[in-house]
Amino acid sequence: MSHHVSRFWSIPVCACSLVIAVVTSGCGGSGNDGPKVSRVSGVITVDGAPLPSAGVAFHPDTAKGNTAKYLPAGTADDKGRYELVTATKKGAPPGWYKVVVSAPVPARTGGEAPKMGPPPFNAKYADPATTDLNIEVKDGAASGSYDVKVMK
Repeated sequence: MSHHVSRFWSIPVCACSLVIAVVTSGCGGSGNDGPKVSRVSGVITVDGAPLPSAGVAFHPDTAKGNTAKYLPAGTADDKGRYELVTATKKGAPPGWYKVVVSAPVPARTGGEAPKMGPPPFNAKYADPATTDLNIEVKDGAASGSYDVKVMK
């Protein structure tokens, strides 16, 4: 069983590394480089309760016409609030996205790698191929439009 759990978590850990690389990479130059973005922030909840320290990534939904080259991502604070960043800009390019949630990573204790258990939500939300969360990013979205609600 531990082999199954460690293999299950290798995908989100690799995905998280990719998200960090994409979010922090930039082409340099002026602050006007990169995509046009709209501010995106919200709250991540599990069955209505905030999910602190969870990761969230918006994967462009090509089936709905989004061909963006960027992967907007963010991390929730201790109250489940997050804000997306794309290529060092706060926000995400307009368009439809599949929303993927990564479980919070436990704090490292005593120099040992944290032990990962099952996510505190249904695992379908951790994979862009299985998530059923879709959000459209657009200018002037109403408050709460970008809240991410997952279930156990």
